[in-house]
Amino acid sequence: MRGSKVGLADLKRLKKDLQAERERAALAQRVAVLKKADTAPVDDMAAFKRTMQSVTPIKQAARVEHKPVAQPAPALRRANALGETPTRADAGVSDGGEITHLLSEGGTAFVRSDAAPDTARNLRRGQWRAGAELDLHGLRVEQARHALLSFLDECQEHGIRCVRIVHGKGYGSQGLEPVLKDKARTWLVQKSEVLAFSEAPEREGGAGALLVLLRQSEGTRK
Repeated sequence: MRGSKVGLADLKRLKKDLQAERERAALAQRVAVLKKADTAPVDDMAAFKRTMQSVTPIKQAARVEHKPVAQPAPALRRANALGETPTRADAGVSDGGEITHLLSEGGTAFVRSDAAPDTARNLRRGQWRAGAELDLHGLRVEQARHALLSFLDECQEHGIRCVRIVHGKGYGSQGLEPVLKDKARTWLVQKSEVLAFSEAPEREGGAGALLVLLRQSEGTRK
């Protein structure tokens, strides 16, 4: 009887051991499958296509884009309000023409005939403080012409008497020629609102800039 009982206990223990071994083997197989799935190369495009087969595309709703409306310059707003046809600020202004005889102080200054002879000198000495500045670097000739003359109109519109124009010294130009230097002077001479101009002091740009004195508009005169 004792031998039979011992044999039965051994059989139970062996059964448990076999069951535990089967569970360990099954777990090891599942882990191996998971590892294989992680390391197997995935075709992203194929997986995407399989996923998208069950997707219903959403119809795109009609959208209206509200873009900001460009605000016209004050001069253009006034022309529109009065029913006048606005013109470009550089209309009628040419790029050429001999102006050397109109310049003074070695070609660095200009004073209109109805201004005091020492206006350019006083301008350079700082009698009028520049209230605005325009930098023409990087602009082509036609762009610079329109930018400069539009800028002067805007300054007069706001009662700014003295401005600084930076045309550069030609360091970035082909042949190191300051292309806009003579052009800017030519444009300014043709602008009747320009009373005088002078090469800026060294601390304000020197040969690469001009100080320009504008006439006072009727609305700003006291």
